[in-house]
Amino acid sequence: MNASHPNEPAARPLVDFDQLSAACDGNADLMRELLDMYFQQAGEIMPSLQKAIAEKSTKQVDHFAHKLAGSSLACGFSPIVPPLRQLEHNAKAGHLEGAPEFFAQAAAQLEDIRRQVRDFLAKTPAP
Repeated sequence: MNASHPNEPAARPLVDFDQLSAACDGNADLMRELLDMYFQQAGEIMPSLQKAIAEKSTKQVDHFAHKLAGSSLACGFSPIVPPLRQLEHNAKAGHLEGAPEFFAQAAAQLEDIRRQVRDFLAKTPAP
């Protein structure tokens, strides 16, 4: 009999909360501020990245994918990085083959990360 429940969070961690905490020196206020800045920045970058893909601007795709991948790694959000790095790699090579699919993967990862962070913060008392 399967003991898993469909409403349980995904087994794979999307967020390395230890890395995130270390990046903030364990300061909960700083962590919340960093998360707010990250999600605000991601909310600006994703539409710009999507537009750059639509306009076939390899330079802009490279720029936006690189920027979001770097900040994602710094926050411990590594699952979003592979599709962003693929976008970056392809753009540097001068083509955008598969770009809509890689963008869709990154967007889905971002929403999953946002959900996991929201759940984490809901369980963590505000300072």
